[in-house]
This record gives sequence, C-alpha cells and structure tokens, in this order.
Amino acid sequence: MGIKKLIEKLHHYLDSGEQKKTAQCDRIDDLLEALKKKETKLKKNLESEKNHSAKRKLQINLKVVQVQMKKCTARRDELKKKCK
Repeated sequence: MGIKKLIEKLHHYLDSGEQKKTAQCDRIDDLLEALKKKETKLKKNLESEKNHSAKRKLQINLKVVQVQMKKCTARRDELKKKCK
C-alpha cells in the first residue's frame, strides 16, 4: 500500500473517531503496523541507495511516515479509554 493511501486512511479514521465519538482502535492499530512496515522498507532502501536525488526522496518519504506514526500513536493513546 502506498504512503498516500495509508495517510488518507489514517486521517479518515482519526477524523471519524472524533465525529462519531467511537473508538476505532483496531483499524488504527492496523494502520500503525502498516506504517511501521513501510518505515522499515524505506530505511532499507535508503541504506542501499547511491543516487543522491533518489536518496533525498526516500528521506522525505521516511520523514512523512515517521510523522504520521507519531500522530497515530498519539491518537491511539487518546482513545485508550474507549478501547477494549
């Protein structure tokens, strides 16, 4: 799954959780897991990449994934009370 698609799903779940006042912890956990896999993959690719411009793009994508993981984790902690 691409980064954009993961981010769109994450925003959807975070926003809908606020609107509905229901916890969607399982879905957020799944997205968090997918983001962690994406982060690992990007780190591997970054280490092996030699081209400067391609390396820069990977760094940007990695930073985006890390920021989204941080948001996801913070939201998950907020919803902890509503989750099982």
